[in-house]
Amino acid sequence: MKSVSILIFLSVMLTVAFLTMAFADGSGAGTGDLVITVEGFENSEGVARIALVNSKENFSEETPFKGYECKIVHNRAIKTLSLPYGEYAVKVFHDENRNGELDKRLFGIPAEAYGFSNDARGTVGPPEYEKAAFKLEVPKKEITITIK
Repeated sequence: MKSVSILIFLSVMLTVAFLTMAFADGSGAGTGDLVITVEGFENSEGVARIALVNSKENFSEETPFKGYECKIVHNRAIKTLSLPYGEYAVKVFHDENRNGELDKRLFGIPAEAYGFSNDARGTVGPPEYEKAAFKLEVPKKEITITIK
C-alpha cells in the first residue's frame, strides 16, 4: 500500500514538472497586456479605429481579429488590451467624420491618416504583414504607432 502511494505521488510530481517545463518557453498558456498608443493626429475630432489582427490572412481582409473604437484626447489615443500570448499586428486610422471607414481620394489614396504597428509602411498600399507583426510574450508590452 505504501509503495502504491509513493508511485501515485511520484506520478503527480512528474506531471507537474512536465507541465511546468512545457509552458516555461512561452508557447503555452499565458496572457499579457498590450498598450497601444497612437500619435500623430492633427486634431482630436472623431475617433481612432484600431484593428487587431492575429494572422497574415486577416491582415489583408476587411474583417480584423478584433476591432476597437478609441477616443482621441489631446491628439493621442491609448488602448489597453488583455490578450493571449501570440503574434499580432495593428492597423489604425483616424476616422475624423465617424463614418466607420477609411475615406479615400482619387485612385484609392487614403484621405484620412493611418498607420501600422512597427510604424510599417508599404511603397504602394499597405505594408506586408511581416513588417507590422510583433510578438506578445511578456506580461506587458507597449507599442506606439505614428499615423500619417
